Amino acid sequence: MKKVWAAKGKITGLRFSSILSFFLLLMIGLGCSLPAQNGSNRDQEGQTLSTPVVLTITDTPTAGIEEPTPEPTPTPTATPEIVEEKVSRSEVLENSKLPAFDQFIQDLKTGESGRVVGIWVDNILALRVVYQPGDQPAFVSTDEDVATFFLLPWEKAGNYGLIAHNNLAGKYFFNLQVGDIISLVFGDGDYMDFEITQIKQFQALQPHNVRTNFLDTATGEQLTVNEVFFEVYMGDFHTTLQTCIAYGGNSEWGRLFTIAPPLY
Repeated sequence: MKKVWAAKGKITGLRFSSILSFFLLLMIGLGCSLPAQNGSNRDQEGQTLSTPVVLTITDTPTAGIEEPTPEPTPTPTATPEIVEEKVSRSEVLENSKLPAFDQFIQDLKTGESGRVVGIWVDNILALRVVYQPGDQPAFVSTDEDVATFFLLPWEKAGNYGLIAHNNLAGKYFFNLQVGDIISLVFGDGDYMDFEITQIKQFQALQPHNVRTNFLDTATGEQLTVNEVFFEVYMGDFHTTLQTCIAYGGNSEWGRLFTIAPPLY
């Protein structure tokens, strides 16, 4: 049964510093490749990434503490479109062995209305969805075919955010294109359709710096992490998929965002 969306009240009067402290720690690592693991860690439901750095924002520097010398920001230059190494879309469509959509829904049913349990794109991907624990805002599942429900966009704007490591479930995001239909499946068997209208790529100008700015690879515009967050997660009701872009041996080179408003 297809779900009809009822508007969730948007939270107004957002505290900018709150968004900043959350997003600076989240934006750097979410969806980036995991290093090779030994032992049984991969058998777990998911892992928390390395402990994030939480910044404290103050109006005036504390007396007696020397401010660190900021790392110079590279001059942004136009960057060609980066294509993650992947199987071609035509090969994916030709060799798709996904279950039937109805069977996919039945396999994921939990009876929980309103809780996202799966994401489906015909012939491209069929992923189970797990939620971030409330006290682990940097959690991303390390299971192969699992996306993680990003809590912050839902809490701040009532929008859906789904994230995945680019060497695990996130690799499928690179096979999506404008016009594809994303179906979010809920625990009670309902589902909701969204149509992809934008695919955005951002280069992290200083990938290992929590204060890094991002470069829109399509326009050359330089944005702060706050501005990127507002652009891809806030606003009218929609779903956003997020993963990292690996390039030139750097697993945190950039971010890929796939944006899809509801298909009414």
